[in-house]
Amino acid sequence: MQGRYLVGDLYAGAIWAGTESPANSGKFTSSKISFSCVTDSPMRCTEAPGSSVPALSYIFSFGEDNDKDVYLLTQSGVYRVVSPSRCNYACAKAAASPPPAASSPRPSGAGLLRAPSGGILVALMSFLFCLVCMNFV
Repeated sequence: MQGRYLVGDLYAGAIWAGTESPANSGKFTSSKISFSCVTDSPMRCTEAPGSSVPALSYIFSFGEDNDKDVYLLTQSGVYRVVSPSRCNYACAKAAASPPPAASSPRPSGAGLLRAPSGGILVALMSFLFCLVCMNFV
């Protein structure tokens, strides 16, 4: 996924990857990406009725952590994007390999989604209040 932009529809029915070619040209090509949950997922994963895609509900955002892992924030939870071989998908640049033996899952960092501490929250609210007041001057 390196060097690509991920785009998903709000209702989680499809996800696309956009690639700029040539670099810095502003010209993009897109391709629809197949996606599913791994069989050894620590989260319960159900399929959307009448579909083979996971029932993610709404996709709110995409994110990336310091390890360059990509996450989807959805109405039904936070999901980490893993190697295509974990879902038995074959890619042109990555050879398919069997999924690794079951082990304890890596922490997802979902705890980082909690509300900020009181001091930061007050400062943020003050900043937002200043922005609102400036619009009326």
